[in-house]
Amino acid sequence: MLPKLVAFYEKKKRLFHWIFVIYVTVTSITGSIYIFLELQNIKKSLSDLQNNQDQINTFKQNFGENFAEELFDDHLLISQFQSALEAKTLIEAELENLKTLQSTQAFFQVNDIYKKYDELLTKIKRNSEVKLETAVETTKSAEWGGRILNKEYENIKGEIKDSITLLDTEYQKYLASLPPPPTPAPAQAATGYSYQTVKNGRGTFGVYLIKMHLSQVRVKTVSANKDTCKDNCPTKSLAEYVKENNGYAGMNGTYFCPPDYDSCKGKVNSYDYALYNSNLGKWLSKSSLNWSKTGLAAFNGTNPMFYKKSTDYGGGSVTAGIVNYPTLVNKGEVVVSSGDLTSFQKDIKGLRGAIGAGGSNLYLAIITGATVTDAAHVMRDLGALNALNLDGGGSSAMYINGSYAIGPGRSLPNAIVLTR
Repeated sequence: MLPKLVAFYEKKKRLFHWIFVIYVTVTSITGSIYIFLELQNIKKSLSDLQNNQDQINTFKQNFGENFAEELFDDHLLISQFQSALEAKTLIEAELENLKTLQSTQAFFQVNDIYKKYDELLTKIKRNSEVKLETAVETTKSAEWGGRILNKEYENIKGEIKDSITLLDTEYQKYLASLPPPPTPAPAQAATGYSYQTVKNGRGTFGVYLIKMHLSQVRVKTVSANKDTCKDNCPTKSLAEYVKENNGYAGMNGTYFCPPDYDSCKGKVNSYDYALYNSNLGKWLSKSSLNWSKTGLAAFNGTNPMFYKKSTDYGGGSVTAGIVNYPTLVNKGEVVVSSGDLTSFQKDIKGLRGAIGAGGSNLYLAIITGATVTDAAHVMRDLGALNALNLDGGGSSAMYINGSYAIGPGRSLPNAIVLTR
């Protein structure tokens, strides 16, 4: 029995051995395959890591090179800006130093005198050409060279300014004394227009006159500007104003600052007086209605409304309105006060414009060879119970029935137009 058991055991042992060998062999093969695959994965990962490392190294190298260049460019820009800033600061400091130096101050003073002196010479030449006296200014100018060496800068500048003012005043008096340019009479007899001669205690005066019944016309006050204007204001000829408004007649309006006056630099063709633009239905320079020394001629349809002082206007409805100074006639009385007039208005005899009303008639007049006070007396003699002074001189213009009775004069920023 025992030998059989031993034989059986040995048989089982050999079977188990072979099973173990097969198991180990299979397991070894499977493990080897697994290890092989894992090794391949590791190699691939290492390869990927190596590629990434190469890319990182390349990027790092390029970044290092480019970064250095970018840093240098940025540094260069900053350095250039700082240099420019420092140079600007130094220049400004040097300029301030120069301004404090007596020699530099003297240079600016002399340069300013030179500019004014050049303007003075132009004025002397202009006045001399029309035979006006300039000897005093010429003598003064001959002395200024030596006085500049004595550094009398402010005194010289003041004297030059006074001389220029005097020369301009004399030249304006000369212009006002000139006879009006010959103007052909209207091609055909114009209703309401006439040229009259008025004689009174103050002299004999020629008058270009439009006198029409207020029921026959409508008064419009118009302007080239649509809003208050302070400089380089638009203008038009009187003929343009009349034609654009389908008018029958018209004349110049308020005083304004013409381009041929040196004192009008910076306010060319501007006018400070209130004017009701009939086309726009609004006041321009409305605040000027509050001026106490100006008068107002206004119309509401055929109804005239004249105010000795524009401040007396209560703001009622109007269809036309013009402010100027001074009021000439009020309720049949001459109301001009010489104390309120400029020397040009009270001393110079020239062309004077006026608008008036009386006895249901409208008066537009340009009076020749008259002072403003003369014009007031002429308007009263013509029959105006109320009258307001308008611009005159080189701005004088009257247009009726398609042609100028006098003018055209200067281009105008505003005008009075009569429509039928």
